Amino acid sequence: MADIEVTREDDYATVTISNPDRKNAISAEACEEMAAELRSLEHDAGVRAVVVQGEGDAFCSGIDLSGGMDGKAVVEELETGLNAIAAGLLRMEKPTIAVVRGVAVGAGASLATACDFVYARDDAVFGWGFTDIGLAPDTGATYVLPRLVGVRRALDLLITARRIDAQEAVDMGIATESFDADEFEDMVAERIATLASRPTLAVGETKRLVQRATHRSMEEALRAEARAQGRIFETEDFAEGVGAFFEGRDPEFQGR
Repeated sequence: MADIEVTREDDYATVTISNPDRKNAISAEACEEMAAELRSLEHDAGVRAVVVQGEGDAFCSGIDLSGGMDGKAVVEELETGLNAIAAGLLRMEKPTIAVVRGVAVGAGASLATACDFVYARDDAVFGWGFTDIGLAPDTGATYVLPRLVGVRRALDLLITARRIDAQEAVDMGIATESFDADEFEDMVAERIATLASRPTLAVGETKRLVQRATHRSMEEALRAEARAQGRIFETEDFAEGVGAFFEGRDPEFQGR
């Protein structure tokens, strides 16, 4: 049964799915635990970015089906588990980062792509294999994938269940960057440090604006941007950013 481990380093937290013997397949119980941890991290002022990874050489091979579930249980467990995780990542007002080594398939692929940034090692493999076992997608796949790759490519990935490697994932916009194994850890650490240094209030506003833009007219999007700017103008982070610009130094954002 997968465990969820949360560690903190500097100003970011790492959530690790720990079930390496089953390529980090995640149980229903672990899903609820992970959803709860994400809710806690959302409100932790000391955490400026959240990293999601799997233990060892796999990200996540999807939901652990070994326990068996009936249809009614699936609906309830998705709502309190995987769906809650996806919503928590998408709504998180801080950068969320998937660090993908090896397989990210099924719900594992959906968990990775629910993050804002996806950094893939060159051996990473992504696939939404739901139809291989006669299932429809879950964990936000039908919400996230069309926004990343378009409707036709999303249908291709979800219906054929074909797997793609790290480079194709980057080319399609599913992964942010891919790195060779020998440079992966250093490059990802550099990216995480950069993202954790960003102004979290502005990050939260940016995520909301981008996610909602597909449902808005041009006029509504412009109005929403203006209102977001108005809110940010009142923050200490904005004052710090402007002050640092004129003083020729790096800003030190505090999230307020």
